[in-house]
Amino acid sequence: MHWRFRQISDLAVSWAGHRVVPVMLIAFIALWAAVGLSISFPRQWFLLTNMLGTLTIFFILLLVQHSQNRDMMALHAKLDELIRSSKAGNHWIAAEKNDADAIEGMRQQHHGQISESAN
Repeated sequence: MHWRFRQISDLAVSWAGHRVVPVMLIAFIALWAAVGLSISFPRQWFLLTNMLGTLTIFFILLLVQHSQNRDMMALHAKLDELIRSSKAGNHWIAAEKNDADAIEGMRQQHHGQISESAN
């Protein structure tokens, strides 16, 4: 089930990011407006438009967030492995789990070490 969701999510995100999608959306909006004008925009027309637009945006937002979370976890795993295999200090591994002040302190310490070695 989890594998199937990931596959569907990847397909939907790649489809939503395709360059043809904005053209299709403009054509759909023009058709929607033309049909609405021909039937004088009844009240239900606006309700349906709002509901479909909100649900579509919410669904795409969830799919994109899922994809970004997975990509970010993979990126962190790769960076951790690069840190482990290099001469960098292992204190940088999983630095993203620290709070903002601790990360800034680590960054300042690193910049201090760079300036000392440059002199």
